[in-house]
Amino acid sequence: MAKPFRISCKIEKVDEALGLVFGWGIICSERGAPYFDLQGDHIPCDAMMKAACDFQLHSRATDDMHDNVEDGTVVFSFPMTKDVAKAYGISCDTEGWMIAAKPSPEIFEKFKAGEYTGFSIGGERVKDRPLGSAEDIQ
Repeated sequence: MAKPFRISCKIEKVDEALGLVFGWGIICSERGAPYFDLQGDHIPCDAMMKAACDFQLHSRATDDMHDNVEDGTVVFSFPMTKDVAKAYGISCDTEGWMIAAKPSPEIFEKFKAGEYTGFSIGGERVKDRPLGSAEDIQ
């Protein structure tokens, strides 16, 4: 049975000229340690890659506070894993999914004013995978 989830990640930059909000859509790990959100959920890199690929192929839509009313679009998306970072010669302490969203002007103003400070990604997952040791998390 599918289990609903929401994961929140912080905004890194707001670009007024383009009306874009940059941040992490999903964080998998920080400084080599698995990242767990406020609900205690962890999304491993392999699951992040599948979810981000499906989202980019079939949706890219954003909404306001999970109201299911399309408000904008994710216009840039990039998976940042250890392997991707190494291939590009990038040094990054965070693994996850970097995105840039273009919300409506009204929602953009909330980001610009600091009222909204992160992205909240919602979805469903089929089942939890129990972790037995640190090696299982990778």
